[in-house]
Amino acid sequence: MPTLRLGGLTLCLCVAVSAFAGPAGPTSGWRGNATGLWPEATAPVEWSRLARGAMEGMLCSAGKPDGEAPGEAAPVEKGLLRHWLVIGPFALNDSVKDFDSDTLGGEASAAPGSGDKVGELTWREASVPPDDIMVFGNAEMPWLDFVKLMGFARNRVAYAHTYIHSPRGGKVIVVVDHSHGFKAWVNGQVVYRKAERHSMLANYVQVSRLELSHSIDRSPRFEAMLKPGWNRLLVKVSTPAQGGHEAMQFCMRVMDPPDVKYESKNIRWMAELPARSTSTPIIVGDRLFLMAEPDELICLNKHSGKKLWSAAINYYEAMPAAERAATPAYAKDVDPLVAQLRAETDREKRLKLRVSIDKALAAIDEKKFALRADGHFEAHFGIVGFTMPTPVSDGKHVYVLCGMGVVACFDLDGNRRWITRLNTGALTYGSSPALADGVLGVFMNRLYGLDAVTGALRWTQQRVSRNVAAIQGARLAGQPVFVTQRGDVIRPSDGALLYRLRGVEGTGDEGWSPPVMLGEVMYLPKFGVTSLVALDFTGGDADVLDPKEVARLHTPPEVSRKADGGWIDRWTAASPLIANGFVYQIDIYQSLYVFELATKQMVVRQELPLGGLMHYNAVPVAASPTLVGKHVIVMDNQGTALVLEQGGAYKVVARNRIETQLERWWPLPGQETLAYAPPVADGERLYLRGERYLYCVAKE
Repeated sequence: MPTLRLGGLTLCLCVAVSAFAGPAGPTSGWRGNATGLWPEATAPVEWSRLARGAMEGMLCSAGKPDGEAPGEAAPVEKGLLRHWLVIGPFALNDSVKDFDSDTLGGEASAAPGSGDKVGELTWREASVPPDDIMVFGNAEMPWLDFVKLMGFARNRVAYAHTYIHSPRGGKVIVVVDHSHGFKAWVNGQVVYRKAERHSMLANYVQVSRLELSHSIDRSPRFEAMLKPGWNRLLVKVSTPAQGGHEAMQFCMRVMDPPDVKYESKNIRWMAELPARSTSTPIIVGDRLFLMAEPDELICLNKHSGKKLWSAAINYYEAMPAAERAATPAYAKDVDPLVAQLRAETDREKRLKLRVSIDKALAAIDEKKFALRADGHFEAHFGIVGFTMPTPVSDGKHVYVLCGMGVVACFDLDGNRRWITRLNTGALTYGSSPALADGVLGVFMNRLYGLDAVTGALRWTQQRVSRNVAAIQGARLAGQPVFVTQRGDVIRPSDGALLYRLRGVEGTGDEGWSPPVMLGEVMYLPKFGVTSLVALDFTGGDADVLDPKEVARLHTPPEVSRKADGGWIDRWTAASPLIANGFVYQIDIYQSLYVFELATKQMVVRQELPLGGLMHYNAVPVAASPTLVGKHVIVMDNQGTALVLEQGGAYKVVARNRIETQLERWWPLPGQETLAYAPPVADGERLYLRGERYLYCVAKE
């Protein structure tokens, strides 16, 4: 086991994973085993699931192609056609009644070039804003906005045209939001027409609102057959005839259909899941436990992916039996719907049933079942959800926190041992719970200690009022403890605060990533990737902890500067990876930082060849770096994983892609979100949690 001498102390740099994930099961579900270390894993370093459809190698060009060659056309990234020629506006008497008037004088045959004229108007170049990973928290969708280009007046139409090069050709699906009338031609054929507004998403905040309401309302969509080589796409947009939005814009995404053909490598099986989750699967014996929005715990066979059982964790399930029996309307109006939901597998029908259940519960007791959430939580629900907390197990039971504030315990066969609803106040981002000394540590605005056997509340620690992502179980100074994301150390038996790092008493945002506990050393990050301190609790007093600082790492100042000299907060949702004398950190902007502990120097700073998606409800990189066998794995949220060599030099061993295409109801990339959870290893197998599927990576 590698060690390092710092200030006369011998510091263990890599402890066995079994200290946290032994036969009795993990004491923390965070990262699957709390550490992100799977050194004994033998899973393959290469895997893929590649879509072989019309989107493969797709390019787009505003300018007219010179022959059949693609030339210097731009790649179509995330289904976004960015480069267009536009012309207009043209006046109409009534933009609805006269929408089909051919003001272009040959709409079906249009094949413009830059500078071509129609009357006094000229085709000119315009572009859609890119999906920029460096614009944090962007709520604005990538519109092609004609008002910015031409101004606004009622009863006007304008056109946009682009050339699409598809090497393979085939069917594509196009999803579009439009502010008023919209008509589309592909290679001269009308593929969509609507003379008035149809916009479901409008902005990326709306992702949360639609999900919270279990909405099945769809943005407009159409199918088109592309021929191999160049294709023409013409769209016509209008402004309202009267009233309505003073806008003239559209947002469009192109994607392969879900039944596109794939070529796969080392994907042993895929298990379809009922809904997304940002939580991590955990392994207990031959079983996998994982969550699905908004309230489901799922148990799978780890060898086959077969579903063994599932259970709901919500306000209704947590209602005491006597209270439920006292109101016959629950049995009459709610229970039949709940039974239908348990049996239903169709996604749309399940959402409709959830709406019916919510309405039935509100009709009986609206106050009891209302979700108390502030605007900030609601706006970010599309990424955090209720199932962000990862389950935890003692090897015999599995414990789960639903972000509604409901906690439950099940045995491994799905029999519920207890369930309770915490009085948490307004909802907040959920944190993965932890076990220590027979107590389940749960954070929901405050840190709560629940009896692991009965679920009874044993204590509340009011001073722990901020936490992100996880509470962890550990042993420090010879005693079991809970460790918070900010590094607070809590005694499980009575909730006493044993240690708090100086300066963290305030309520300011100091970061999102939990520390790493290796043996009795805490590796505590702060302010994203910019700072990390290592604290050694070995041999300390159990009642008055006084750890020794054995390392303090800082990124150089230039890391927090943009190319133009402006400041950038290098936030991360990922915990660091501590392995064999090195610290690996990755920020949300896809940059990797590697420190050598012995010298306390940054030895690698590298922008990674990933392809993550950033917007108000998407973070390009959230999964923690993970050691699988001899290699470090880093992942974005769009299906790309890099396998890196360990050490102080940057070397990519493999770049892996899973390109599963989903049916999208709104203009978002068709790519399955994969993954916000880090990989979890088990011998020859590696498990990757996607938005719709759990993937088992193993040699075929």
